[in-house]
Amino acid sequence: MPQVPQGLSDLYLAPVAIGLDAQIEEFARLSADELKMRVSVGSDSLSRTRSEREVGLLEALRQGVDCHGWVLAWDPRGLRISNDDHSLVLGVPPSFRDLLDGEA
Repeated sequence: MPQVPQGLSDLYLAPVAIGLDAQIEEFARLSADELKMRVSVGSDSLSRTRSEREVGLLEALRQGVDCHGWVLAWDPRGLRISNDDHSLVLGVPPSFRDLLDGEA
């Protein structure tokens, strides 16, 4: 049985997911160097470790998207969006994995 939205944050899932998906699509079109630059500028830091690159890419993706309380995190399958007991994973391009692994 489908769950009914329990609050305002649940109602914001669609606009948050659509906004993040648009960011993912835009970033996917960038070259490896352009993606690194975008993440550096978007996160206002140079990322030396995988953990720093993960945080930097999340911050860059979050720019321009009002997440309305939805939390972003990395999942083995992609970008996890979660709020309380609800979550959704958006797929990411190989260039994101290359960047996070330090191969880009």
